[in-house]
Amino acid sequence: MNIVPTIGMETHVELKTNSKMFCRCNVAETEKPNENLCPTCIGLPGSLPVPNKKAIEYITLLALSTNCAITNDGMFHRKNYFYPDLPKNYQISQFDLPVGTDGSLEIVVDGEFGTVEIERVHMEEDTGKSTHIGSGRIDSATSTHLDFNRAGIPLVEVVTKPLIKSSKEAVAYIEELRQLVIDLNISEGKLEKGNLRFDANISVAYENADELGTKVEIKNMNSLKSLEKAIEYEISRQTKMLKNEEIIIQETRHWDEKKEVTSSMRSKEGSADYRYFSDPDIPNMILDEDFVTDIKKDMPLLPSDKRNTFIESGLSIEDANSLGKSATWIGELYNSVSNITKDSKVSFNWITGELQGQLRKLEKATPPTWLNPENLSEIISLVKSDKISFTSGKEILSKLIDEKINPEEYAVASKLIQENDTEEISKMVKEVLDENEEVIERISNGEQKLIGFLVGQVIKLSNGKVNPSVAKELLLKEIEQ
Repeated sequence: MNIVPTIGMETHVELKTNSKMFCRCNVAETEKPNENLCPTCIGLPGSLPVPNKKAIEYITLLALSTNCAITNDGMFHRKNYFYPDLPKNYQISQFDLPVGTDGSLEIVVDGEFGTVEIERVHMEEDTGKSTHIGSGRIDSATSTHLDFNRAGIPLVEVVTKPLIKSSKEAVAYIEELRQLVIDLNISEGKLEKGNLRFDANISVAYENADELGTKVEIKNMNSLKSLEKAIEYEISRQTKMLKNEEIIIQETRHWDEKKEVTSSMRSKEGSADYRYFSDPDIPNMILDEDFVTDIKKDMPLLPSDKRNTFIESGLSIEDANSLGKSATWIGELYNSVSNITKDSKVSFNWITGELQGQLRKLEKATPPTWLNPENLSEIISLVKSDKISFTSGKEILSKLIDEKINPEEYAVASKLIQENDTEEISKMVKEVLDENEEVIERISNGEQKLIGFLVGQVIKLSNGKVNPSVAKELLLKEIEQ
């Protein structure tokens, strides 16, 4: 009987606000530890939390964008646990009344649409940062340094239902959620900076089993590659244990990047261990219909909307998905260029392939101001009409990135225009054939690859001016006679 995995994702999104969730301390990047602190951050007696309105607007926007039902009468809770990075010994979070419930997010996996169901979207505050000196791991560190600059920064936790079936789906979901928070302008969405951090809950069970298997959580990953590898490893580990009739325990595990294995951290807490109760210092959070309506008015174009627009222009689902997750200028340039060239695939390839490739080599994030849809479309048109070769088109693009030029004028001045006069090319073809009778005989005996050699000889004879396609067509015609 088949063994099937079940995956649920918990993702923490760090919001892009100026101040922390429950105090006025700045949210700013700094290498100086414990600089942005106040009595509320570190839980001193008598300090009182005051919720950040902008953060509440942001989480409501995210909940609406993931098709969630909004909880109009909600509240904050205290989630109690005793870790060094949480100076109050509890975290202000939400329990049974999250901001959003029962949502969904459209994803693309292997060129096909899918849906990830979202259980809840709730608000909480971030913890401080622990740095383990020595090995980087707490179990073998010589000491641990605590920096509370991050403590209290607004976080949104997005929890999916345990319905994801593969590591590919999980990665596609994180990619989509990341793009969503960037497009909503509520988070920088940078994985390397920890703006998004995710935990994967994984279980395996025999197909058609009445219950899911025992859940194991892999904690605090911020790399898509690590996420995919960790899930694959954990599915494999649990599958072997199930086949061997070993007991899988509910626990939290750590992904070791170097060894590419998961290792046990601690037994997994349940909600009862956190002893949730409503925070007595914060009144209920009322999100009335007028508030929600105003948030809806600020909703920008979502990644799914952009993707559909690109598909309507003629792109495949996979290409549209890739383009939708690119920088804004790339999508805008594509829209303009494809409208001019009337060729979606060629426009996509030139922009995401040749243009981006050359910019990367030059270590440039964006093209120069003079490179616009009109002159890029002109290069594409010259190649499509066989006036210049693809290689010449790349050369002209490189020159255009370097300086402001007119593509066609540059092609003429640089003698890049291809010869398409069949009468003139036929003369060169006959000359090449007369000099390569042995090659013609070998082609007649089945060595078709030698056609390329003869095309090369015609191009060489023309000093590179002949259109290779025309030369090949005329060569084949002559040989077949």
